[in-house]
Amino acid sequence: MKIISIANTTGGSGKSTTAFAIAVAAAEYGRNVLLIDLDERANLTFQLAIENPRFTMLEVATGSASNEVAIIRTNERIDFLPAAPRITALDTTQISVQNLKQKFANYDLVVIDTSSALNQRLTLAGELSDAVLYVSTDSLAAVRGVVLASDFFKKSDSLGVLPVMSAAQSSAISVLSGDFKVLDPAIPSDENVLMAQIENKSVLNYAKAALASDAYRDITYFLLEDLFGSKADAAL
Repeated sequence: MKIISIANTTGGSGKSTTAFAIAVAAAEYGRNVLLIDLDERANLTFQLAIENPRFTMLEVATGSASNEVAIIRTNERIDFLPAAPRITALDTTQISVQNLKQKFANYDLVVIDTSSALNQRLTLAGELSDAVLYVSTDSLAAVRGVVLASDFFKKSDSLGVLPVMSAAQSSAISVLSGDFKVLDPAIPSDENVLMAQIENKSVLNYAKAALASDAYRDITYFLLEDLFGSKADAAL
């Protein structure tokens, strides 16, 4: 099992969309995937058409709910642990990270959509994660969000920075190239991403041949190679 976080402390950086797309793409490659919303704003949960979920990471981490009742099977071939504002009650000092990891051990890949705030949920994501993927649009605020988020993932392997709605070597993102690997292909601007959100779907499911869908599949293949070695596709 590998756990990766998708991180940036600036809102609107494409973090939730990317977490969703990578989870779905990894499932397409044959991986058993769990997607976790660890952002108290619960935007990803809302995108999956879930409102006021009964169970979240708070209940799973504290042992008041089992995986069987808390985790939702989606129609995109991935499992999902939703979020709600009450996950702000998560206290990392009261949680055994190793015990929590063990609860997810039956998955090949766990993808965490992290909080955009500098808080205990981001700390927990850093403690859980084997690796982190930073995302950034071509804005100085998003670039700064990568740098701020990286302070929480010093023990995690960096998979690099994925440019979203931007060129790989845009002027703002190029600032990061001295300290981070900037990934290619970048995720291009694509109206299908917004349309997929309106339909409560991943862009890969909404428009399988869209430019963004193809780019997310390519990036996910490379990420799986980094995480699991040469066999990115579990069917190989």
